Amino acid sequence: METVLKDGLTTLHVPYSYGFAIILLTVLVKAATFPLSKKQVESAMAMRSLQPQIKAIQQRYAGDQERIQLETARLYKLAGINPLAGCLPTLATIPVWIGLYRALSNVANEGLLTEGFFWIPSLAGPTTIADRQSGTGISWLFPFVDGHPPLGWPDTAAYLVLPVLLVVSQYISVQIMQASQPNDPNMKTSQALTKVLPLMIGYFALSVPSGLSLYWFTNNILSTLQQVFLQKMGGAKNPIGKLSDEIFKEEQTLSSKTISDDILKEQTPPPKTVLETKTQTEEKSPSTGLRPGER
Repeated sequence: METVLKDGLTTLHVPYSYGFAIILLTVLVKAATFPLSKKQVESAMAMRSLQPQIKAIQQRYAGDQERIQLETARLYKLAGINPLAGCLPTLATIPVWIGLYRALSNVANEGLLTEGFFWIPSLAGPTTIADRQSGTGISWLFPFVDGHPPLGWPDTAAYLVLPVLLVVSQYISVQIMQASQPNDPNMKTSQALTKVLPLMIGYFALSVPSGLSLYWFTNNILSTLQQVFLQKMGGAKNPIGKLSDEIFKEEQTLSSKTISDDILKEQTPPPKTVLETKTQTEEKSPSTGLRPGER
């Protein structure tokens, strides 16, 4: 796909055609997954609106984790929310990311990609596919010889700019996305991991072709703008606000029914055994026999 875009841009005599082809591909992928991203934001808004009801369920059935999960799932179903909707945009872009990685690696390995992009010396650099396969993807940084990296300071500094921009853009994107998520204590671990994610991505960007880092950086910029539009500018609507009064009445009726069932279970004595029933019958029956000495 990126090759087709690149050839088209070359025909139009656009400079840095390969780099702009990667950016254009990113825009097309982002546009195609926009409905999924919108669904993700609306699902997060709805889950945040349902936090009071979820906390009430957790307090009502404290100690019964299975019942809490059952009632929470019923509440999500009633509100038409899919908690897994947040994974859809990421899953949809994984094939594109893998395909672009393989395409850039193969083209770079064949020596067909020597084109730079503004300050970047080559979109195939700074590593080679042999270095990545051998696990030495950052060998272009070390060792220093006479105080200079293997590629020299000018090229090394030029290649380092994009990973730094990638870390900054990823951090901003993560912060905006977390602002839309519900404040759930159970998600503290995952939220802590997402704070470390930008650094992990930055380190990974040091060992892949710069063209892939360009795709990732462009995707972060578009994701940030998309989140601002959906969350801050009214692009996404909270689906909870669209629920009718009848649905809320149904939820309250079902909740009251479950509470009543629990109370009845607590108040209803357990069934008696056959031995207990026989004993009580014998105690209530009058004695018809004669006492000793009676005629």
